[in-house]
Amino acid sequence: MTSPPRPRARLLLAAAAVALAAPALAYLLPTAAVLRHLGQRREALGLATLEVSGTLQAEGASAERLSTLSRGGGAASAPARILLKIPGRCRLEAVGPTPAESPWLSSRDGKLAGAAGLDADPAAAALVHALCTLLASSTAGDASATYSAALGRRGIALADQSLGRFDGRLAYVIGGRSREAKPLLYVDKDGFQPLRLIAPEEGGLWDVRFLDWGSPTGGDWFPRAIEVLQGNVLRLRFTTERATANPRLPEGLP
Repeated sequence: MTSPPRPRARLLLAAAAVALAAPALAYLLPTAAVLRHLGQRREALGLATLEVSGTLQAEGASAERLSTLSRGGGAASAPARILLKIPGRCRLEAVGPTPAESPWLSSRDGKLAGAAGLDADPAAAALVHALCTLLASSTAGDASATYSAALGRRGIALADQSLGRFDGRLAYVIGGRSREAKPLLYVDKDGFQPLRLIAPEEGGLWDVRFLDWGSPTGGDWFPRAIEVLQGNVLRLRFTTERATANPRLPEGLP
């Protein structure tokens, strides 16, 4: 039978745990610095526009709103694309039976417009808002101030910050602690890529997750997939098949 650790042994174990945690705590950058690095990472890509082709899959209530898309097993899916025009213009569109039945949702300077079901879907709104906030904000000049303003509009408390983990990565958590049910932004601690944005839309908080940066399909331009969850329930998933940097997009992109 193994005897419990003596007080001195317990103290040594506690000291070792603190020593292991100290390096991570020592490198907790201020929020302004994290956002500045995030902006520099996007600015280095040289993007003015981005076109991402892939597949949109909707589940549950989101699938019910997209009645024109092909259905199977309760889910709806279709080829889709995401268009970004920096700064401040983002569009998600899926292929329906006809152009008039093709769902789309766009944001221009924070104002949403859409049709055929995506305009009534808070999960789609959460996705498009996250894209515009994190991937289509202007990174020229003071990127920290630009991101701070955009995140403030999404309810992020910029003065609160901690460390957490997401998708196997150590991340700066801006807005509070990772287990708190409040608006939060996760930024990869080493690569300064956005990993997760939890922010309010109709019906409460929505969790937009940016998965697998650096994949063969999206590279550093765009994640391999983006998922939108309400609580722990998946509502939308966009899977990237091809990303094209700086394509020519319509001047009046809605």
